[in-house]
Amino acid sequence: MKWYRGSLFGLAALVLVVACAPQETAEADADATYESAPAVDMSAIEAAVDGIEAGYVAAYNAGDAAGIAALFAEDGVQSPPLMPQLDKAGVEAMYSAQFEAMEAQQLEVMREGYVTDGKRTVSWGGFRVMMTPTGGEPVESTGRYGVVNRQDPDGSWKIVGHMFNYEVPPPGFGEM
Repeated sequence: MKWYRGSLFGLAALVLVVACAPQETAEADADATYESAPAVDMSAIEAAVDGIEAGYVAAYNAGDAAGIAALFAEDGVQSPPLMPQLDKAGVEAMYSAQFEAMEAQQLEVMREGYVTDGKRTVSWGGFRVMMTPTGGEPVESTGRYGVVNRQDPDGSWKIVGHMFNYEVPPPGFGEM
């Protein structure tokens, strides 16, 4: 019985020492992680977002479906309204079909904001597009968009998710 009391006393002392020891907090861990994280070059990230957006607009206005698809990561997707989600090849096919049906198209994008964690960005805003169907009159449409970009290991930035909707859809939209 004597060894039993000694063991109980030792166990109680160990529990007391552990319970009274200073504890690391999640907040301290978060602070340490934040302090050890590499600095994020916000101007470089904003330039990357600007470059993707400008490339998208230029390719759209030139009727360059392959140019738009080239801005997407290999695993990138687009979610257009009233259509299933498209992979990179589907993005190129959709815009190829759209551009074939148009004499001209003019896209303007108004970014309202973006956030980043240094490796990904989420941006959002509005757009205005003027489309002239072959043999038809120009039609203006407006809408909203959201884009997720990712910095790949090689340092390039690509679109991994893009969705948009129309506030004013073009006539016949969904029939393409």
